[in-house]
Amino acid sequence: MKFFVLLSCIALTILSCGCTNPWMTNTGRSAIEQYLISATIERAVDSAGLMRYSGKKIFFDYNYLAPQVDKPYVQGMLEMELSKVGCIIVAKQEEADIMIQPLCGVLATDHDSWMIGTPPLPIPVPYTELTFAIPEIPLLKRFKRMAYGHFAFNVFNAKDRTPLATITNINSSAQYNNWVVMLVPFTSHNMDMKDTKDTDTVYEF
Repeated sequence: MKFFVLLSCIALTILSCGCTNPWMTNTGRSAIEQYLISATIERAVDSAGLMRYSGKKIFFDYNYLAPQVDKPYVQGMLEMELSKVGCIIVAKQEEADIMIQPLCGVLATDHDSWMIGTPPLPIPVPYTELTFAIPEIPLLKRFKRMAYGHFAFNVFNAKDRTPLATITNINSSAQYNNWVVMLVPFTSHNMDMKDTKDTDTVYEF
């Protein structure tokens, strides 16, 4: 009897160890969503043509970006892009040659999906109030996540606010797709998500 109890305790210990799960938390937005937004911002900044002001002292008026959740990344990318071509970013308008006023009409994510196959089917159990569901069986399925950006820029002489340029209709986007083809899942996207430096996978027991 004691031997049976001992074996039972060992078996329960093994099962409890084998069924443990790692502690997980999630950020407010998924990594894919953040990749989509950041790629959209980077493409818009790259397309704006602000490099024509290379070597100038630049003051940015960010007041029109205030409602945007991702305002800090837009600001950082704009200043980094102009710093690469020798611009000096100044904190006061009176110190600048050029004042740039970024506007952002759209910076958001969206999604859609479609499927060819069998949707989930609830099946009632006869003579009971119970039901069970047959899961969906996709032959071909796509779940698409997108980010869209719509930007414009007003450019002024910083000394007297004389208009120098209006840069409009700077549109950018990024997408990430989850596919299932004949029950085989895979992904596709148009972003650079590869690690800058390759690392080794470590296995620990």
